[in-house]
Amino acid sequence: MSEYPGIKCSRCHHEREGAHYNIWSISKGGVDGLRKMFPEGKANEMNFVLFSTSGVHGMYTTIEEIEHGLREYGPNPKFLEDESEESTPDDWHGTTLTTTVYHPRIIGVGYGNIEVTLQDIPFLKKLRESSWTAISQIGRGETDS
Repeated sequence: MSEYPGIKCSRCHHEREGAHYNIWSISKGGVDGLRKMFPEGKANEMNFVLFSTSGVHGMYTTIEEIEHGLREYGPNPKFLEDESEESTPDDWHGTTLTTTVYHPRIIGVGYGNIEVTLQDIPFLKKLRESSWTAISQIGRGETDS
């Protein structure tokens, strides 16, 4: 299997291998997959990430909401055993972060939901900040301020 697995269209069943002009799921790779793509947590104009993108593949849950829940309740709080969800506090948003990775030069997009631990939070915040900086530079000339 290639590093960038193709996604099969549910309508026409077309599948395209490789990264160019492709969309793929990154959920299986999780935060480890992001660390492989961005070892120092630094994005650039050719590779960047947006978090909490929701849409058809996830939720708007933020890094900070996940961080708060993990600090307040831990990774496996008892209230999750209650199937009725009546005991789940309003400030618990889970540990899943919706993520979209963009490679604009090759028209490649990775999307998915990744499980987050407290140890992942600093890396994800650094990657988010560097992605925002990278995005703000796209299309700017060298003399633009």
